[in-house]
Amino acid sequence: MLSHRAPRGPVSRSAFRVRPLVHAALLCSAPVLFATLNAHAQTAASTDDSALPNITVKAERNESATTEQSRSFAAKKVTVGKAAQELRDIPQAVTVVTRELLDQRLLLDLTDVLQNTTGVTVDYTDSERVTYWSRGYQIDAMQIDGLTINQFGSIFVQPDTAVLDRVEVLRGATGMLRGSGNPSATVNMVRKRPTAEFQASAELTRGSWDRYRAVGDISGALNQAGTVRGRLVAVSDKKAFFQKARQENRQVFYGVLEADLTAQTKLTASLQHTDLNATGAWGNLPANFDGSTLNLPRDTYLGSDWNKWNRYNQQAFVELEQRLGNEWNVKLSSAYTKMRMKDFTQSYFTRASTTNPYLFSVTTASYAGDAIDQRATNLTANGPFRLFGRKHELVVGAESVISKNVGTVGVGSQNAQTIDIRNWNPYTSYPEVSLTLPTTTGAPTYIRQQGAYATTRLSITDPLNLLFGARMSWWETELPRSPLSNYSVDREITPYVGVTYDVTKEISAYASFTKIFTPQNYMNANREVIAPIRGNDVAAGLKGAFFDGKLNASLALFRIENIGKATADTSTTNPCVDSEGKPIYPASYCYMADGKTRSQGFEAELSGEVLPGWQVMGGYTNTRTQYVKDSSASNVGQPLRSNDPRHVVKLFSSYRLNGALQGLTVGGGAQIQSGSYVTTTGLTARQGGYGVYNAMLNYRLNKTYSVQFNANNVFDKVYYKKYAPTGIGNYYGDPRNVLLTLRAAF
Repeated sequence: MLSHRAPRGPVSRSAFRVRPLVHAALLCSAPVLFATLNAHAQTAASTDDSALPNITVKAERNESATTEQSRSFAAKKVTVGKAAQELRDIPQAVTVVTRELLDQRLLLDLTDVLQNTTGVTVDYTDSERVTYWSRGYQIDAMQIDGLTINQFGSIFVQPDTAVLDRVEVLRGATGMLRGSGNPSATVNMVRKRPTAEFQASAELTRGSWDRYRAVGDISGALNQAGTVRGRLVAVSDKKAFFQKARQENRQVFYGVLEADLTAQTKLTASLQHTDLNATGAWGNLPANFDGSTLNLPRDTYLGSDWNKWNRYNQQAFVELEQRLGNEWNVKLSSAYTKMRMKDFTQSYFTRASTTNPYLFSVTTASYAGDAIDQRATNLTANGPFRLFGRKHELVVGAESVISKNVGTVGVGSQNAQTIDIRNWNPYTSYPEVSLTLPTTTGAPTYIRQQGAYATTRLSITDPLNLLFGARMSWWETELPRSPLSNYSVDREITPYVGVTYDVTKEISAYASFTKIFTPQNYMNANREVIAPIRGNDVAAGLKGAFFDGKLNASLALFRIENIGKATADTSTTNPCVDSEGKPIYPASYCYMADGKTRSQGFEAELSGEVLPGWQVMGGYTNTRTQYVKDSSASNVGQPLRSNDPRHVVKLFSSYRLNGALQGLTVGGGAQIQSGSYVTTTGLTARQGGYGVYNAMLNYRLNKTYSVQFNANNVFDKVYYKKYAPTGIGNYYGDPRNVLLTLRAAF
């Protein structure tokens, strides 16, 4: 087993240490699980064969990827690629969070989902700017219904899961799907679609810290023939937090129409609006001068009750799907996404003393004008073809994503006062002041990405399939107010190669090589923009689909190298000048593409029905990352993110009882991780391994009504979900909290 020892630090908050041997045992049991399940299937088949004559049936499987109403934690197909595929046909690690898991675990926004997803960690720039990471790299783009949407920090509103059917997470480099980005993961949020039959549901949730949530969902045919269908989902979610004076009010509306224009042509159009008013917090709690914790109360909020971080997101979506002869399908999708800041006023804290760790200066800042408009369009054709007497599959397409980002304007560092944070009262200590904002507008930035792609799946033999393809991408960044900062990447090719082999009817092995690229705006001594960073991802593993697809299992090994990060070229002059002596960088060397990072590890996951009524979603992740080459010599050999734990287990399981207790479902789970550390300016803070445990009870009163009780952090574990030895970067994890939900389905 790979090992890594973190440096000793002044902070130790260890509840218990997660033993690497335990994780090793979990991983080593995966092949046994595969073998046991396979033997079970073969034994059942053998028993049947002894009683009945052999009958061979060949048929094409055509299950939908939709998970709503499945009552399962397992998915049979995904649409995270450009066409629907079975999980076993994708030679990379894929996790699907189904509608049933969203409901049972009561995961209410995207952050809740990804906190419970194998191989993903969540980080906080502040209370509202949340980032997601996988295998040491940031997840820097997402998909909604298969269309790329860039995640932009301060005005991005966490999507509400009430509108979702499922969340698909494909880990590793995905250059075929989106061209540029990090070799981390692609997150595809698939929204609910109208149903042919009438259905309606309502939910009322009451939770800790004055949380009130109401959801309404109605769907069905709009004409007698059923060729026009519609669905409406509305959410009102108001909550406070465990910190004093913090609150949030979210309103969501989602409407979608489907129309069968002909028997082979379907048109879908939707509109989604999410409005969020939040107090927010520009930072959190400080550490001591030596990096140790100050042990401030968990309900401490270093902000004022008048703080505002209000914004909204909108998206209009249209999709035209045409089924052709010979099983071919053509789909044209387009979306316009609009993100706006409505009101932003925040208090901000900085240290005011070098001897008193509780003495801080508080100031006020107010900004406006933050705006993003994005247009995404994708055209895809997919279907089978025959060659050398065998049936193969082909996907071809083109994609365009154009974003206009307008920066904020405003004022900061106003109304400075010195306070002792031990005496801070967010209601009275710092009255609101009126600030006058500039009348100028922020500087726009245009980012244009285009790509054309093709990938094929060749059936070499019945068990052996070869996948290969490539994407050609164009990238352009334009800053009209700073034209010297414009740059572009033309005809960047990202290849993709994979192989799958069916070891048995239930188990397949796979291997793949895929790439991705990230443009970077740095120049060499010839005034040339240096080449993009290129991510290379090699993966291999096993996948299993048991009990007719009711249970999925996977074991994945990966190795990622990100090559070509900009580093200082010390062979040039400092300051950097070109051949004519004109300055390029007045305070640094020129740059070259010489950096290199590496991430490697393995993952194991089990999802679905282990026994009748017993659902499981569990995953284990072991990741080791390091800087191989970097412009800072002190980084070489260090992990990319030392605060990401080496070992992580995420587990949730539920069981539907029968007999006298029929109607009752009991569930529970845990998130367990090993220790981690953070080093900044020579100080190190460390947190030992810990576990957070959750529980669920659901009782179906009758066919219409059910009631569910969820308890999170049952044992009220005190821990930091993010921490740092300097600044105001310590974030307590949520204390014990409960939610009671009443559901009605018609």
